[in-house]
Amino acid sequence: MRTSDRILSKIFLYGLPAVLGLALFCGFYERGFFKGPAAGLAVLHDLTGLVLAVWMALTIYLSARLIVSEPFRDKVLARITFIKERDEREALLTGKATKTTFLATLALLFFLLCLSCFQVSVYRLPPEKAVNGKTGIVSLGVHVDLFQGPAARRQGQEIRRQDIFLYTALPVSATGIILLLIIWQVAWYNILMRRAIK
Repeated sequence: MRTSDRILSKIFLYGLPAVLGLALFCGFYERGFFKGPAAGLAVLHDLTGLVLAVWMALTIYLSARLIVSEPFRDKVLARITFIKERDEREALLTGKATKTTFLATLALLFFLLCLSCFQVSVYRLPPEKAVNGKTGIVSLGVHVDLFQGPAARRQGQEIRRQDIFLYTALPVSATGIILLLIIWQVAWYNILMRRAIK
């Protein structure tokens, strides 16, 4: 691992509490919670914006280095995920746990893909719009969007209906799904390693 990467990683790690504190300060300042010398707080607020911009640039740089630099990736991610290979036995167990974690994560991704594409709607129509005398409708659909964009407008006149059950997509944001996958992968790997070692 390069010396510059090591220094930037330490700045990132040790500066994280300060950046979180400054972000909280900004949130409170913008809501008017602080009463004091306005000029000093305004300068600190502006300085916080600069610090956060530098922090974001550092985060993007380190994330890109994790992708392209194998020694950096091995050193940093092994420490974050608690991977230890002290002998051949642990290296073999790590390989097995990694393979199982990969397959479990792939299975979870297939499951999330299905949940994000399927649409289910159960609703009642007004009596004047009944189909063959029935007002209860079950609608199933598949919707695939590869790019995030504004919701498409429905063509024609909107039918007034009473929704009983409506599922159109995952209720979790993209950030939530990525965070879930990171936690899932680290947890699965460590659980499998502990089982194998025991």
